[in-house]
Amino acid sequence: MSTASTTIISNLKNATAPTSNTAKAASAAGMDVTGMMSLAQTKALELKSHLTLLVHVTDAADGNLATLNNILASLT
Repeated sequence: MSTASTTIISNLKNATAPTSNTAKAASAAGMDVTGMMSLAQTKALELKSHLTLLVHVTDAADGNLATLNNILASLT
């Protein structure tokens, strides 16, 4: 069963570049959709790095360890 966090990461990994029509419409509204998508994917990699550090220092008895590992696994 996937959690909200793993679903978000999975969907982000499956996202593709916006179509030219989407980019054009967003640009007309003052939005950089391509840049925003790139930033979201960069933040996912940053999250992976932070979670990796957290997992290394989390005690095995800590209930959060399984959750952290599940989220981290969804990023790979």
